[in-house]
Amino acid sequence: MSKSILFMLAAAGCLACAAGSALAADPAPAAPAPAWTNTGNVTVVSDYIFRGISQTQAKPTVQANLDFTHASGFYVGLFGSGVSHAAYNNGSGSEIDLYGGYRYPLSADSNIDAGLVTYWYPGAHFAAGGKDIKYHTQEAKLGVNVGAFNAYAWVALSQYWFGFAVQPDSGKLANTRGTAYAEVNWNPELMPGLALNLHAGRQQVRNMSDFNFFDVKVGVTKTMDVWAFTAAGTYNSGDASKNGTPLWTFFNADGSGKNVAQKRLVVTASRNF
Repeated sequence: MSKSILFMLAAAGCLACAAGSALAADPAPAAPAPAWTNTGNVTVVSDYIFRGISQTQAKPTVQANLDFTHASGFYVGLFGSGVSHAAYNNGSGSEIDLYGGYRYPLSADSNIDAGLVTYWYPGAHFAAGGKDIKYHTQEAKLGVNVGAFNAYAWVALSQYWFGFAVQPDSGKLANTRGTAYAEVNWNPELMPGLALNLHAGRQQVRNMSDFNFFDVKVGVTKTMDVWAFTAAGTYNSGDASKNGTPLWTFFNADGSGKNVAQKRLVVTASRNF
């Protein structure tokens, strides 16, 4: 056998040994999970409903949300939406929310959630009692999530909760800090890609009990890949007026008003990313 053939056979044997060693070696460790993860969506809604109250005079608007979550349980996020000038006078017709908090895990599918939400309404304000009243509001929240069920309590930290500063009967200024909202939600999966949405809440407006209400919602959400479609019926018990005094009635610049409580039907389409 020639030397060249012997050399080739020896080289092939070395390569085979090297390949066998590589196969026998432990695989390379997986890259660590990122500390921060983010999710978001863009949504078209037929009516912006907040706690059973229309924020857009029953008109459609576009919303966007961006959420960042840390592996430790801390999170921050940003939400934006169009709103009615009738709901937030003299403003830009927009709402910008900044929120953050911490979720403490109790089990694989349950946690306690504590956080703060700040609602901004750029430019929106009105004059009352010699003061310039702004609609900006901050709320603290505390809740528990267990699978498809959650329960939350919200308390206003701002002096005037969403601009509620004038008592409807006397016209005097009133401090609405401490206004509270409690809610329960259940979103069980009916079948893959289809979930039932159930909600019930109770709002207590401090120093303005005429604005108290309860609200409920029944709906379904269908998810398809990165899309989600929702249809829901809502009801809010708030009175449009009482003894001739407007309550849950928002007025347009031309003086016309619209009841923003009671029964609503809303449909949404969201693109998640």
